[in-house]
Amino acid sequence: MTVRLDPPRRSFWPERVAYASGMLLDDADFRAEQAYHRGRSAMLCRYLFGHGTVAGLNVALDAGPPVRVVVAAGLAIDRVGRLIESPLPLCLDLQAWWDDRTADAASGLAQAFRVGSEGGPDHVLADVFVGFRECEVAKRPAMAADPYDALGAVVPLRLRDAVEATLVLRTEDTPPLPERGLPPLAEATPAERLAALDARKRAAGWVEDDWWGGIDGTLRPDDEHVPRQNPADLFLARLTLPAVAGTPPTRHPTLIPTADNAVRRMSYSTAELFALGL
Repeated sequence: MTVRLDPPRRSFWPERVAYASGMLLDDADFRAEQAYHRGRSAMLCRYLFGHGTVAGLNVALDAGPPVRVVVAAGLAIDRVGRLIESPLPLCLDLQAWWDDRTADAASGLAQAFRVGSEGGPDHVLADVFVGFRECEVAKRPAMAADPYDALGAVVPLRLRDAVEATLVLRTEDTPPLPERGLPPLAEATPAERLAALDARKRAAGWVEDDWWGGIDGTLRPDDEHVPRQNPADLFLARLTLPAVAGTPPTRHPTLIPTADNAVRRMSYSTAELFALGL
């Protein structure tokens, strides 16, 4: 199974296919048809509900052995508006992840070590992200493209909307956290708050906003992303991994890591906001 990591881009002028009897269509036309409907749906989700966790996806630690990071089943909207749905829990082997960074001198594991404060253990910080992935499934014979053997060409028959959880080591002195959303409105009465919200929406950027690199640009990473990370991935939790000083540091043999799920960004439905009296 091949996983596609194509960076999300913004289509400045969305186009859909104009059908007519007798028209000759090729694969580019069908891709354009899918891209139009998927893109419009994603834009609606992004601007109407915002990106973040919709339900579930709680991060916890399984003491094992082996010690695992477990992301519960759930639903989220990524930074371009695509649905991230995980019908089953996702598991990451924490010791294997640590061993990979121990073997790689450039991983930054030594720089990530932090001395505990206020009686807390020495530790390393890592963030859990979840992201939308396209997986090629099944194969079917097809006409070859480019300079390849025309007799044995195969292409994927389906593209599966999949999900991937990743663990990102934090080496910054103060690793940034995601913004929780718009700042609160300070106006006193409901009418004043509504007027202020209307003014804010009118003044908000649209095409050339802070998320995209200009017209038809790629998605810009958010503060919590690290270099070379998929900028559409969503932050879920910050892990505190107890460690023992060394070159490089090692995992603490007995203390169990902890996960802070409260610092993630949420996506609320209008029904949920109504239930809160907002």
